[in-house]
Amino acid sequence: MEWRELVENLLQRGRGFEVLYKGAEVEVVEAEGALKAGVKLGELRRYAGRKVIGRELREVALSLAERLVEAKVPFKVTVGSGEFVVRFDLDRYVRVHGEGSSVVGFKDLSEAPVASIMDLLRRHGPVKLLSPVR
Repeated sequence: MEWRELVENLLQRGRGFEVLYKGAEVEVVEAEGALKAGVKLGELRRYAGRKVIGRELREVALSLAERLVEAKVPFKVTVGSGEFVVRFDLDRYVRVHGEGSSVVGFKDLSEAPVASIMDLLRRHGPVKLLSPVR
């Protein structure tokens, strides 16, 4: 299965994924969640909201993934209720929701890898830059 089909399938099911590179080959793996508290998974599932994004946000996520794969940028996508987050590392990520997006942890919007996806983010809606606090 090609990586695009796998990403589409995971997004359709509301699952997050991580894109890694092994040489010239693109590897997509389903994102694993880590429980930091001593709560049993059954108890947690009872309170967890349904993680679903609409068709428009799925298309935005897929186009962002395609652009980042072209640039060979490793990233992780987590899906929430009505939003998704494209994470580049612990402190740098892009949160995309129905009304627009927020870019977090970058000094400006021309910094890589955000610069490669800015046109797609602006096409979706307004983009806020939340720069790191010094």
